[in-house]
Amino acid sequence: MKLSKENLVNIAVHDLDLPNSSIFDLPEKVIQFGTGSLLRGLPDDFIHRANQAGLFHGRILTIKSTTQGDSSAFDEQDALYTLCIQGYADGKIVNDKQVNGAISRVLSAQHSWPEILETAKNPHLEILLSNTTEAGLVEDQGDIGDNPPASFAAKVTAYLYTRFCHFNGDPTKGLIIIPTELVPDNAQVLKEIILKITERQNLKPEFVSWITSANHFCNSLVDRIVPGSISSSVLPYEDQLAIMAEPYRLWAIETDSETVKKQLSFAAIDPAVKLVANIEQYKEIKLRLLNATHTLCCGIALLSSVEYVKDFFQIPAFDRYIRHILFNEIGPTLQQYAHIEQAAWEEFGRAVIDRFKNPSLAHRWNAIALQYTTKMKMRVFPLLAPWYSFQGKPPVGLAIGVAAYLQVIRKAAGGTLVFQDDLQPKLSQYIDGLKSTHALLSDKGIWAPSLVDYPEFSNLVQELVEFIEANSIEQAIEKYLKINSR
Repeated sequence: MKLSKENLVNIAVHDLDLPNSSIFDLPEKVIQFGTGSLLRGLPDDFIHRANQAGLFHGRILTIKSTTQGDSSAFDEQDALYTLCIQGYADGKIVNDKQVNGAISRVLSAQHSWPEILETAKNPHLEILLSNTTEAGLVEDQGDIGDNPPASFAAKVTAYLYTRFCHFNGDPTKGLIIIPTELVPDNAQVLKEIILKITERQNLKPEFVSWITSANHFCNSLVDRIVPGSISSSVLPYEDQLAIMAEPYRLWAIETDSETVKKQLSFAAIDPAVKLVANIEQYKEIKLRLLNATHTLCCGIALLSSVEYVKDFFQIPAFDRYIRHILFNEIGPTLQQYAHIEQAAWEEFGRAVIDRFKNPSLAHRWNAIALQYTTKMKMRVFPLLAPWYSFQGKPPVGLAIGVAAYLQVIRKAAGGTLVFQDDLQPKLSQYIDGLKSTHALLSDKGIWAPSLVDYPEFSNLVQELVEFIEANSIEQAIEKYLKINSR
């Protein structure tokens, strides 16, 4: 039996949330560029649940922008798909399933562009979402009159121009535009590209004014691991579109407009949707508590031949290490320089542990080591200056992570570990001999500022490197950390 609207009545599974039949009659209020797992596992999840609760009253017209594959599975299944939520939440195993009915239909930009442009005339439409990867937020020389325009930004420009012309520049018919691409200030980047395309194509000056005054471009940050498709063998029906996601979710949307907040009524379904005037706090929390922690633990795992993130906690010393850096070093530092409340970073820190432990995710440490040096530079080392602003001694947990990193890049240079690091040629002059640690950490061609400028940090890292070389990273953690367990 294939998943479809017709077959929903034949699905009787006690632990499966099925869509209410009433949602199929809701108007299309959202146009979404992208059919990928992240959109279906995060924004579309919120919208579906809000419709189920009678909070949003709108469905999603989804545009398939890429040329790879087709949309036949969406057509055959009436755009229904199963979302399986698997992992830890608050230290407890979660295994939930829902049939998501947020998407009304899927149209291909390659084959149905004129039909897509007709939907711009829909008076119910309010929101435009996208996830076209970072490569989508670039300007090219494509024409908005092409069928279809080549770039995502040109497609959006053509869509908005069609809407502007149809409604004669009605200021109430602008859209709330929320990109979810992992690009800083993603909405403002998209807006600037659209304005450049508009200027290049000599479109009406009134259209430029309408773009800037009638439309709301909202920067956003999304955070949820949605690995992709799963086998429908775990389901009592055939579903070609089934996906899995972790329990943790965050969608921070930047707006101070009460009108926008009212239209984004789906936010009321889950406190994980944040409508805030500035999303910088959420970006900083994610970058430091999640990404920097990943980076600091990576070398420790690789030195100990721990293959998967979920297995990191099987070694007691590593369990204690991650809790130390989260709750005794990174979190308090965020509180000092970013003025993030303790309750907020502690809650996120606990969620990081749940996410690391997720038994349903096969996330390899070797993959996290990609561009290891750049990740250390961007994620970890910016924590040193604010740490020293309120602490007079080096952060031992960070120093252990840096010492592990140095050992790993030396092993990579020797060929015993393999991962891509574009800065490896610069590092190669420092790989011979343990005494090169100070020289490496002082190289302003790699780091700025020099890491030897932080009192005793370089000396501690050197001492740790020598200890790890003579003993093990596990013994180093046990010896050097005075652990305050949580």
